[in-house]
This record gives sequence, structure tokens and C-alpha cells, in this order.
Amino acid sequence: MGTPEQPGTMPFVGIPSFLKLPIVPEGGATGHDFTVVGIPFDEGTSSRPGARYGPRAVRAASTLYSYEGGAELFDVELGRSILKGASVVDSGDVAIEPANGDANRDAMTRRIRGIVAAGSTPVAVGGDHSITASILKAFPAPPYLVHLDAHMDFDSYLPRHTHGTPVRLAVEQGLVAGVVQVGVRGLNNGRADWLEARERGVTVVTAEDYRLSGVDAVLAAVPSGAALYVSIDIDAFDPGIAPGTGTPEPGGLSYVEGRAVLRAVAGHGRVVGCDLVEVNPLFDHGEITAILAARLLLDLIGAIWEARIPRRP
Repeated sequence: MGTPEQPGTMPFVGIPSFLKLPIVPEGGATGHDFTVVGIPFDEGTSSRPGARYGPRAVRAASTLYSYEGGAELFDVELGRSILKGASVVDSGDVAIEPANGDANRDAMTRRIRGIVAAGSTPVAVGGDHSITASILKAFPAPPYLVHLDAHMDFDSYLPRHTHGTPVRLAVEQGLVAGVVQVGVRGLNNGRADWLEARERGVTVVTAEDYRLSGVDAVLAAVPSGAALYVSIDIDAFDPGIAPGTGTPEPGGLSYVEGRAVLRAVAGHGRVVGCDLVEVNPLFDHGEITAILAARLLLDLIGAIWEARIPRRP
């Protein structure tokens, strides 16, 4: 398996970086197309902690796709390879210090800003969803936010820096050019916040809306060719396939539905960064949530890469 240049190994052998790809130090993103960075922070959780262990779990799960070595993977359903020719590296984690909220948030912003300045696309693995607001501060121009989640994260009843508030913060601070949310459902989205979000230009595509209208409901709200940032909360997916999260909600997206959104969005705009958050291995079963998360990231960065280059066999 693998090639002489990039030998493949069994998933259980070696250091479990993301996809067992090269590890580079902080500041080593120059010359690489995608840079994975872990943000093991969950002090913004409102109920079940444990998402700080998400980056480790997702990295370990990603090794299931490392048999052949390298980032290039053949997708039998597409009938072609993804990430062919792409340079993808893992830059380790942002150094998080317990109970040092402002310093931690500044560290997140600095790390992502360095990756962006190096010309690489940041792929952040959380951690709770509060990290997204700090990440968005790193971009020189506000991108359009595509947000997959069971919740609007526009809460007015939670403290300012929690996993229920990053979209509110992003809108209030002008960190985004616009917002479309996909998969919203359940009983933890307040009516007043829902109304305010819509008044402030947030497009909410509920899980039921998506099932009725598909990706068209999402793309209609996203300017074609715009700079996009994609944030995936794993609780956008049904707890039957993603039990390992802090705030699960029945009725979520299937893997195929979520993948369709990611592929469509990547081909519709210019994705400048992404994150996947809220994987909580303390509540996972058989690592199925972490495996789903790893696959979604590979699907997304593969689609981003295909949008940048001519399609290759």
C-alpha cells in the first residue's frame, strides 16, 4: 500500500496526526494548501463537557483512511480521486490554558491568522462552538458564514462567550458578510432570538426545510463566488449517527444530506476556511461520531480542492 514517496501503514501504527499526514510546527503553513489545527477548548459548553477531547478523537478516527498514505483518496462513489496534488498538513493544537478565557480566544485568533497569512486554508477541529467567533476574527475581510447546526447559536440568554452565542457575536461584531444556517431544529432555539436573527439577515434553513427543498434552499442564500467560511457543528446530524456531542437533538441530517450541502457550497463559493466542532468522545459509541466528523472534513476539503483545480481522474 502507498507509494515509495508516501508509504502507507496500518491505522494503529505511528503518530495519529490527521490522516497521518505530516506534522508541522506553528508557523509552518507556508506552501501547504490546507492546514489542520486542533482547538481543544470546551469552557463555552452549557451542559455536557468533553469536546476538548474532540480534536484527538477526530484525528484518531481519520487514520481509518490512511492505508494508502498521503492526502489523495479515491472516492468510489464519485469515480475519481479527491485531494490529488493537494498539500495537507497537521499543525497540532492551539495551546489552551484552563480558565484563561480571553488569552485562549486570542491564541485561537493568532493561530488562524498566521495560517491565513501563509496562504493556507485553515481546517479547525474543536472544541466547542464558541471557538468559531475567535476564528472568524482572523480573516482580513468578513466571509459569508455557512453554518450547519441543530441550533442557531444566537442565544441572548447565555453569557457572551459560550457555544450558544458565536453567531450572535459574529453578527454583532461584523465578522461575517452574511449567515445561512442549515439543519436547525428542536426546542432550544428561543422564539425572540429566532425572530431577531431573521431580522438581522440570518437565513435559517431548518432540518424540515432542507428535506423539502434540498441544497437549493441553502444556495439561494449564498452569493455565488463569495468568500465563504463553513462551520460544522456535529449536532447538525441525527444523534443516531452522531451521539457523541454535548447537545444532541433528534431529527438531524443524515450523512448523505450533510455531504450534499458541503459539496454544493464548495462549488458555489470560495471557501477560505472551515471548522468542525462539538465532537464529544465521552458520549460517543463505537467512535461513530468521530468517524463521521473525519469523513465530513475529508469530503469538504476534497470538494474545496476540486473547486480550485480542473477535475482530475
